[in-house]
Amino acid sequence: MDPRFGLLALTVLLALFAGACLGNGNGVEVVPPEVEPTVDTQAVTASTTTPADAVVTTTTVLEGPVAPFTGLLAASESAATASAVVVKIGNNNDQSRPQAGLTEADIVYEELIEGLKTRFAAVFQSEVPLVAGPVRSARTTDVELLAGLGTPAFVFSGANTPTLAELREAANRGVFVDAGALRRLDPYFRLGSRNAPYNLWVDLEMIDYAGSGVPSAVLSYGELPEGMGTEIGGVEITYQASFGRQVTHLWDPAVGGWVRVQDGSLHTALRGDEEVEIAPANVVVLHVIYEVSPADPASPEAQSFDGGTVQVFTRGRVVEGTWTRSQQDPVWNLTDHNGEVISLKAGATWFILAAADGSRFPAAHIATFDPAEATARLNTARG
Repeated sequence: MDPRFGLLALTVLLALFAGACLGNGNGVEVVPPEVEPTVDTQAVTASTTTPADAVVTTTTVLEGPVAPFTGLLAASESAATASAVVVKIGNNNDQSRPQAGLTEADIVYEELIEGLKTRFAAVFQSEVPLVAGPVRSARTTDVELLAGLGTPAFVFSGANTPTLAELREAANRGVFVDAGALRRLDPYFRLGSRNAPYNLWVDLEMIDYAGSGVPSAVLSYGELPEGMGTEIGGVEITYQASFGRQVTHLWDPAVGGWVRVQDGSLHTALRGDEEVEIAPANVVVLHVIYEVSPADPASPEAQSFDGGTVQVFTRGRVVEGTWTRSQQDPVWNLTDHNGEVISLKAGATWFILAAADGSRFPAAHIATFDPAEATARLNTARG
């Protein structure tokens, strides 16, 4: 049994407690932020009073392993070094929603696909849900995104023949372990309540991690230096077509995250039996060049071994700068315009791979909101 599943009962109890204490008036649970350490350890300070009324302050440092993809303290050393699993999750239309598992992911990559829609590659490591879905097909974009995650198990429903060939070559190089539906049918099942192809789910407890590796950090976590970034309320990424995707993330200090609104409606996900808001601690908008995939002329392929401009949304602020990443060193290097490293808040991070100018597909239009407008938009979405 994977060591992370031993915490399932505790996770469920905490989720039920949060649901009893928090609400937003529309029946959707608001998940509170996780507690984050500022460094790799947490310090607990206790004050005691002596008979002479002198206050003596002592500091006890509780050391612990850190989850590689969140910067949060892990439950144990084995949990911190457990292999990751990446699941391709559909987002084509309302039939895909609500998805299962997105709020448990440490990292979510949102990539452009055909028809100016998007699809998710959800990275699970510190917390692995029992199920995730709807599981959809892979794209050639995924090959580069999977690099640097410690040879994760890769869950996907299939792909066209050229994409499968590229995936097979990458698996042979040790980029990932193939746990796709074409290879391993046992973990996959269909929901009777949804129509195909939006009803394929995966039982993640049945995934075979044989051959997977130990992940390491791909992001930097910590406090923002004083003066770095600008207070902001939210960001909206739009593909300007009648059928194009529109995504908004709005800062809510009460939950410590960027609440997601998609195509004008609050974006929720299934967490167990509960439907909860998607509100990651960080949102990283990467301006990425999309070329035409060699597997399909209608399919975009993000060039993530490259560089470009970036907007990092963390702690109610935005920091603008540049991103770089290479095949030799596939970590995400995020720096501001002065070359200083942009440190993220410990917690979940969503990467939005927005089509940049110069792409072979329409570029994304990106707008930001001040806190007052973001609050008004969030209230409307929740209402």
